[in-house]
Amino acid sequence: MRSGWLAALSVLVSAGAIAGYALLLGVAAVRNHPEGYVAAFAIAATLAGLAVALGRRWYAWTALALTVALLLGGATFNFVLARIPVTPSNLRVGSPPPDFTLPDAGGRSVTLADYRGKKPVVLVFYRGYW
Repeated sequence: MRSGWLAALSVLVSAGAIAGYALLLGVAAVRNHPEGYVAAFAIAATLAGLAVALGRRWYAWTALALTVALLLGGATFNFVLARIPVTPSNLRVGSPPPDFTLPDAGGRSVTLADYRGKKPVVLVFYRGYW
């Protein structure tokens, strides 16, 4: 019966990792370092693997398949899909930035050329989590 408890524990650890990450997404340390829930998936997969080793039951295999799928999915998302792609840049420090047009907070278009030569401009590009 130990394999049943380990299988159930592995699924609970996986569910807890998902719930914890979703609930703590507002905390910067969790949001900026999501590797913690991938590590929890790895622990859950290890527990499920141990459950399969102790007793080859259908529920142990199901828990193993679920936790490995979550581990692979979470790792793929965090380490591949969620990363900002590397783009080559021809910009140098001190050189003028290229012209562009973006909407402001009110939805109006703002062009960088409108501000050239008038006053100093600070450009802030923030990858938001909203």
